[in-house]
Amino acid sequence: MILQAKNLDLSYGKKIVVKDVNIEINRGEIVTIIGPNGSGKSTVIKALSRYLKPQKGQVLLENKNIFSLKTKEVAQKVAVLPQMKNVPEDFSVETLVGYGRYPHLGFRQRFSQEDYQIIKWALKKTDLLQFKERQLNNLSGGEKQRAWIAMCLAQKPEVLILDEPTTFLDISYQLELLDLIKELNESMGLTIIMVLHDINQAARYSHKLYAIKDGCVHSSGRPQDLLNEDFLKDVYKIEADVFQDNKHSCPYFIPLKKVN
Repeated sequence: MILQAKNLDLSYGKKIVVKDVNIEINRGEIVTIIGPNGSGKSTVIKALSRYLKPQKGQVLLENKNIFSLKTKEVAQKVAVLPQMKNVPEDFSVETLVGYGRYPHLGFRQRFSQEDYQIIKWALKKTDLLQFKERQLNNLSGGEKQRAWIAMCLAQKPEVLILDEPTTFLDISYQLELLDLIKELNESMGLTIIMVLHDINQAARYSHKLYAIKDGCVHSSGRPQDLLNEDFLKDVYKIEADVFQDNKHSCPYFIPLKKVN
């Protein structure tokens, strides 16, 4: 197990929004957190990313409390792609990707030849080498997301955490991005944790799902074990028909109506 949440209570101010959450992430898995809007998915991701300290419980990275580790030490193992990203839009793609090397640099240390090689590798891995000099404001939404993932790859992490990576992308870019994530997992053994709103995409691209409802883990397991009519009615308040996608060996559903 590479990352674990144990009995997490998470709050904003005095308001507890996540209660007694337990999550186990095995090395080499793609794990997706799903659930209704406002259920606490992104709050859990913030704790796993070391951005939000628990009021109770622990987040363990390789059995060590992640909040007791130095920021640089965590950044060498865990790369995070948040929903909101703030860098100047006139940055070039190569400049952005280069920021992924900073966790590995010493004080006042400059990029070595190895750093430049890793930046080039990250650009090639995300099919952005031809765009390396292009400014971020001249990229499409899908290309921008790939540039951010390239920056994460330049960190050479063992874990990649993505908070709603497909938001604001059209369906073709969503599938392109998720196919890239799957390829990174398969070719590099990269452990990936993400939040997705599209349940069918989560089922198709994940080894394990965690469903959050009202700030608690409602259920977890393989998509084929979790996704059924009762689950969708209980968690999402919808009636749906569930089918088997034999091509991708996963379930998918067609919503019928909302239920009370």
